[in-house]
Amino acid sequence: MIGPDSRQYKTLSLPDEDPTVASTDIVSSRVEPVQVFCTETSMIVLVSADLLSNGRQVSAEELSLGWPPGSCGASLYSDTEYVIKSDLHQCGSTFSVDEDRLVYSNFLIYTPKRNSLGIARTTSAYVPVECHYKRSHFVSSVNVKPSWDSPTNLRSAMELIRFSFHLMNDDWSTRRSSNIYQLGEVMNIQASFMMAKHAPFRLVMDRCVVSLEPNAASMPRYTFVKNHGCLIDSKVPESSARFLERKQNHVLQMQMDAFRFREDQRNSIYIICQLKVADLEANTMDKACTYFGNRWFSVDGKDDVCDCCESTCDVSLQKKTSKWSDDAKSRVDGESNTLMLGPITVLG
Repeated sequence: MIGPDSRQYKTLSLPDEDPTVASTDIVSSRVEPVQVFCTETSMIVLVSADLLSNGRQVSAEELSLGWPPGSCGASLYSDTEYVIKSDLHQCGSTFSVDEDRLVYSNFLIYTPKRNSLGIARTTSAYVPVECHYKRSHFVSSVNVKPSWDSPTNLRSAMELIRFSFHLMNDDWSTRRSSNIYQLGEVMNIQASFMMAKHAPFRLVMDRCVVSLEPNAASMPRYTFVKNHGCLIDSKVPESSARFLERKQNHVLQMQMDAFRFREDQRNSIYIICQLKVADLEANTMDKACTYFGNRWFSVDGKDDVCDCCESTCDVSLQKKTSKWSDDAKSRVDGESNTLMLGPITVLG
């Protein structure tokens, strides 16, 4: 601000700051190089210019929130800090439900600029950032109710879907407290969705990849679920990958071995899956299939829907057994979400 004496003064409030975040709280708690402040409508990320704590000052152009890098950039907040402000549902943010909490997750991405010789002297960094809200708390960007009545029609049921994706502990009772695994250690992965309790739908994984960056299109990558629900890693010799027997329609559990890419020295991986809600009736386009004992099995019964895993699963193979109309089925098929786990550290 320009004062009455024509001098420039720094302001303590964030640009267009929400009134629910007090500037004194932000100023008094600046200890970590990355801090997150959550309001009812937005996520505010405050970043130190000395992000890597090595004395090198990063620039605003090297910082962004969400993928791809640069989609939601940073702006100068003070002489030594940058700020990024985003609505909860923007900048590639993902939403999940963790027991009694709503979680909005994203990544602060640092992409070092190269000099005129094409040399970068630091490596990229991905910092997970999250906002957590109790389910009784009001969050304006999502309509969540503590309980639901039985839906009166398909459309109203589908609009209440909320996906969740987590690493679980050994007995599957709670989320795993650590994202660090030894090479070859079994990872328990659980996907689920929340919606009206009596709705006749189940969860499937349409496609899943493991990558070194929080981007399913990055290289190298390994596609371990493809062909609309075929867990192809279960066919690899000595692999322990499998879908577990389904106990609840809205939950799908999977196990796979922690691994690293041989040609890359990085030890952090990301698991990215496209989750999908489907009818209870298993079909070639909505299935969960594991290879075991020289044949494919479906966790939902009717193993014949897995026959196409050896070739290409096509919609023309799908039997017309759904009780929903074609319009309603299209609505179900279109209700999917891509969720990510990571970074997961795999130690050799």
